[in-house]
Amino acid sequence: MAGFHPRPSLTPRTRSTTLCRATDHPSQGDLRVEHSRTVPRIRAVLAAMGVTAALTAAPAAQAAPVESAGKHRPAPCTGEFRGDARLGPQHLPNKRQEPVGPLLDGYHRTGKLSPAAFLKKYWEGPADTGGWKYPPNDGFGEVNGEVDKAPELLVKGEHLDRFGSEFGGYLAPAGDAYAERALPPQNLNTRDAAFPCDYHVYEVTRAFVVWEGSIAPWFEQPGGGRQIKLDPAFLDPGEGQRLNVKWLLDNGYLVRVPA
Repeated sequence: MAGFHPRPSLTPRTRSTTLCRATDHPSQGDLRVEHSRTVPRIRAVLAAMGVTAALTAAPAAQAAPVESAGKHRPAPCTGEFRGDARLGPQHLPNKRQEPVGPLLDGYHRTGKLSPAAFLKKYWEGPADTGGWKYPPNDGFGEVNGEVDKAPELLVKGEHLDRFGSEFGGYLAPAGDAYAERALPPQNLNTRDAAFPCDYHVYEVTRAFVVWEGSIAPWFEQPGGGRQIKLDPAFLDPGEGQRLNVKWLLDNGYLVRVPA
């Protein structure tokens, strides 16, 4: 140890020990002399030990585990952005957090509009009882002035997905970017912790016909993905029944698969 010198020779301690052993019944004077010699040595030894202990303990303190910065990271798609559920979740997953994170790469919830301007443009009615203004043509794009949709047979084994409640009537080929779907930010809110960001993936187990086509730009998003719309003209759910994703699940046309 740099700057630390050995204690003086141990001879005095040996000598004092011998003195005590040589006298079966030491006098009080002898004890006072021995005490006066021993106490300074004990203090010196303890001081040296204290220095050693402090130096030994320092690395242990430095090696104490540091709490992970991500330990208390909020779950994906939770909270309310600016306290308004219509604007989607406060905490969006990063682009590496599968399955939804990669689908949000480059996504901006209100595009180039402020939240207030976005809601003014796309929301109709009171905040708590109103609803979204959806695009014309059921959200399908146009090509040369014609609505870009056509009947399509979905066959067994195809994978589809959806953001939102299973009581809806739209699906998409699995894996399209969220911005390409031109959906409102509210569709990302987690309803059930088992399905973060309200994202669901399905596999077709019975063939059925749907409308399929390109997606028009809307909600300040570029669109351009593919969408699937259910139509009772192709698949009759029965009297008093509504054709939606839940009906397809209940009647064996789809099964849920891991995202």
